Amino acid sequence: MNINPSGFLWPEEEKLVLFLIKAQEEVIAWDPTERGNFRKDYFEPIIIPTVPLMPWVECNIPIPPGIYDEVIRIIKEKIKIGVYERSNSSYWSKWFCILKKDGKSL
Repeated sequence: MNINPSGFLWPEEEKLVLFLIKAQEEVIAWDPTERGNFRKDYFEPIIIPTVPLMPWVECNIPIPPGIYDEVIRIIKEKIKIGVYERSNSSYWSKWFCILKKDGKSL
């Protein structure tokens, strides 16, 4: 694990970080499927009060047909693991999908 490529940490600090990661590895979400949420019986959802007004809508940039199926798969996966939540809100805003540095992943 290359946690200190720039040499910002002192050697003893680097050892401490590695020790803490190893000691707490079971509570770290290494990928999105391991991500958890607070239990609702301990933490009530936060409700943000709002004032009535006219909803706005910004149209999305169309999804290119060549990546459409992959984008839908990613969205469904994020909904399944709880990163995205379904909503029937009057508001929505633009979003778009880009290639990652590897040139393959979205």
